[in-house]
Amino acid sequence: MIIVKDLHKKFEDTHVLKGVNYHVHKGEKVVVIGPSGSGKSTFLRCLNLLEKPDSGEIWFDNELITDPKADIDRIRTHMGMVFQNFNLFNNLSIMDNITLAPVKLKLMGKEEACENALKLLARVGLKEKADAYPSQLSGGQKQRIAIVRSLAMNPRVMLFDEPTSALDPEMVGEVLDVMKELAESGMTMVVVTHEMGFAREVGTRVLFMDEGNIKEENEPSEFFNHPRCERLKDFLSKVL
Repeated sequence: MIIVKDLHKKFEDTHVLKGVNYHVHKGEKVVVIGPSGSGKSTFLRCLNLLEKPDSGEIWFDNELITDPKADIDRIRTHMGMVFQNFNLFNNLSIMDNITLAPVKLKLMGKEEACENALKLLARVGLKEKADAYPSQLSGGQKQRIAIVRSLAMNPRVMLFDEPTSALDPEMVGEVLDVMKELAESGMTMVVVTHEMGFAREVGTRVLFMDEGNIKEENEPSEFFNHPRCERLKDFLSKVL
C-alpha cells in the first residue's frame, strides 16, 4: 500500500526526518505518537507530498510518487487528508464543500456527488446540516464534515494529522467515534494523534517517533504494556 524508504527532510538547519523506513499494509490502522517536534506530522505530510522530502522514496500502490514525473494531483485523489484545523471553505455550504472536488475533477456528476454526500452526512449524523455554512457549526461538527469531504473522493487510504487537537475536550469523542466507525469499515488509515485511548483501541500498529525517526513500533497491547525503548517508557509515563 504505502512503502517509505530512507526518508529525509530538513527545514533549514533542522534535520526533521532522519532516514525513516516503514510499510503500511492495506487495511491497517497505523497510529503515530510522539512528543512535539519528533517529526510525526512531517512524516505524515510527506506521504502525499504536502511536504516534499529531501531524499528517499515513497511508494503508493506500486507507484513511486517521489518520482518528479509522477502525477501527484491524480495520486492525491486516492489519499484522503484530514487536518487539525478543518480547512473548510467558509463561503460555501456544507454540501458544496463536499461535492466541489469530486465534481471539479470529473469523478462524478453533480447529482451523483450530492447523493453520495447525503449518504456520507447521514453516516456521521449530520445530514440536516447539508445547507448550513461552516460558521454555523461547532468544531466537532466541522471536523466530521472534513472527514466526509475526504471520503467523498472514495480514497484508498485516509491520513489524519492530529484531527482532535484543535477541538474542545467535549467534542473530541464525536470525531473519534466517526474515525472508529471508519476503521471498522476496513479503511486503511495513518493517524498522528495524542489520543492514547484511540491508539490502544483502534490501532493495528502503533509507532513511536522521536528525534526524526521511528524508535519503536508494535501492536497496541505490546506497545503500551511492554515498551522496550527507554525513551518510550519515559514518554508513556507522562501521558498515560
